[in-house]
Amino acid sequence: MTSTLLHQLVEHSAAKTPEAIAIRHKQTQWSYQAFAQSCQYIAQALLALDLTRQQRVGVYLPKQMETAASFFAIPKAGGVFVPINPVLKAPQVGHILRDCDVQILITSSSRALGLSEELQHSPELHTVIIVEDTPPTLNTTRPIRVLSLQDFLSQQSDRPLPSVI
Repeated sequence: MTSTLLHQLVEHSAAKTPEAIAIRHKQTQWSYQAFAQSCQYIAQALLALDLTRQQRVGVYLPKQMETAASFFAIPKAGGVFVPINPVLKAPQVGHILRDCDVQILITSSSRALGLSEELQHSPELHTVIIVEDTPPTLNTTRPIRVLSLQDFLSQQSDRPLPSVI
């Protein structure tokens, strides 16, 4: 019996019914083909950030397209996604970031600004990806790379995606 990995569910559906609707949020919808392609871009961009096998990537977003795509892309790149409840307060999020050794965080501008103090005390965290086009300037005393979604996705790795996680 062969196992199916999470990201492979989307890939199989994209191969079978590429134009079928995979995900819908408010007025936006993506076909399986578009969803699989988005997951591929995010996975490749994570590898360009030197994501390593089993490295933790936090996702601190409400229900939206980027949230779903991140949950499928992170394991595709070999990482482990850490879903962070979007209703948590900054100290609770900070505890999760530290406890899980999150090194990359995917979030929104407003959430990142509210986390500035906590990000400063998360020693493993080195990159924050903002899902909007203009990332905020975070008020931290240690260097944390902040990338807009567009800048993040423009980074493509030549490293192949892991075949088995």
